[in-house]
Amino acid sequence: MLNLITISIALFLIVLTGWTFTTYFIKKDSQKFIREELTNLLDICKKFFFSIKNLIEILASSSLSSEVKKVTPMEENVLKEADQPLNLVQPIKEIKDQSVEVRHDDSDDALSSFSPEVVEVINEEEEKVA
Repeated sequence: MLNLITISIALFLIVLTGWTFTTYFIKKDSQKFIREELTNLLDICKKFFFSIKNLIEILASSSLSSEVKKVTPMEENVLKEADQPLNLVQPIKEIKDQSVEVRHDDSDDALSSFSPEVVEVINEEEEKVA
């Protein structure tokens, strides 16, 4: 199975390379685009191999180092705090019951903002309903 995959990938790369060279030399108007894409592909390969190299260096330095890293008390406190779960909901202080007073006065305080004519009409309508 591995041989079949390897052969398929190799065959794909050979066909792609042949197709690219053929198109590059036959179609003069696409040479600029092919050059740009090959440059991009080369840059991506460089970055990929550079990242692989850095990863290998990091893994090698952390797994082959024989000395144990000493943790300072400050770092230990930070690590302990990091292990605690975050509490995203802050507790609220208890709110004392506040009584709401509703006044039901027969006074004309509510009607004081209206003109006297409107107040008379409202009073007449209330008398008719009562």
